[in-house]
Amino acid sequence: MLTDVFFVRYEETPLFRSFLRREKRALHQCFTVLEEFHPYWGETDDAQKASGKFWEEIHKRLANELGVRWLSDAWYETHVGLGEYRRKEHRKRAFIEICRNWYNNHALQSADIDEFLKERLSLIEVGLRIKYDRADSCRKSLEASRPSSSLLAKAYKKTVDEYETASAEINERFRSARFPLNYHNGFFQIEADLLVSNEIEQPFWSLVSEPVWQNVDLDMKEAVDQRDNGGKDPALFAAKALESTVKIISDKLGVTHGGEKGAHNYIDNLSKKSVVFLGDWEKELLKAYFTKVRNQLGHGPGSEPMPQLSPDQTSWAIENAMSWIKLLILKFETQKAKAP
Repeated sequence: MLTDVFFVRYEETPLFRSFLRREKRALHQCFTVLEEFHPYWGETDDAQKASGKFWEEIHKRLANELGVRWLSDAWYETHVGLGEYRRKEHRKRAFIEICRNWYNNHALQSADIDEFLKERLSLIEVGLRIKYDRADSCRKSLEASRPSSSLLAKAYKKTVDEYETASAEINERFRSARFPLNYHNGFFQIEADLLVSNEIEQPFWSLVSEPVWQNVDLDMKEAVDQRDNGGKDPALFAAKALESTVKIISDKLGVTHGGEKGAHNYIDNLSKKSVVFLGDWEKELLKAYFTKVRNQLGHGPGSEPMPQLSPDQTSWAIENAMSWIKLLILKFETQKAKAP
């Protein structure tokens, strides 16, 4: 199974130059976050089985992407029995131990610090994504009122709360270690400046974590990845995320008529007097974004020069799309809450 991992996505983007006390401390703290989910040692019965499966899944996914069978030595030799019955036996290590031994093998960082840190953080990302998928499933069940008992509902909520607490801790550890990263919805990505992150990016990722905005989330992740790695069309993917948002809200408000030919028509749907969703000034500014950004990049230029945004313009296009999406979703949620 193919796994999208941090060290592959950012292979060509240098992020780390030192491996000193601060970086070592952050790595230890991040691993501890996963251990708090599933400590394995000291657990009994079903809890230990669940922990074993968790660490086995992390190991399987990461080892496959690294192209190795084992992250570290899976077997150890021990003596069993007494007296003349004493003999050597080879036993298999627990998967948490195999992962930890590889993760903490600091000798491997001497060749390439950037590669070493990215690979270790990939283990954390894979573990968090496994828990994200579980929390997302529980969240969907809670929203659909599927738990058959209050006890099950409490267990589901506990899973979601534990994941959200862990996510917040990881981001705080990154900030303390000055890692230029932010974790959201299963992925590590490069963090913009602190103000943009606090006021735009973090609220944005929180809003689009709901299942209905899944395509918005995926396209914006692609936009950020392409921007951070010098890809070709980051702003185009940001515009696609914004267009999906407009279409979803149009559908949810029941004003989609099927004859729309593009984003402008969906924006018109949201500015009808019967809906009272977008003001005239919002409509014009939103249309201008698609005209100047999406249309310029999304259509062949013919004999004209190929349109190309500078890095600063690309970041503006992505941040602007995030801001619009955040505004639209919040307006939609407010309107939905007021509905009888």
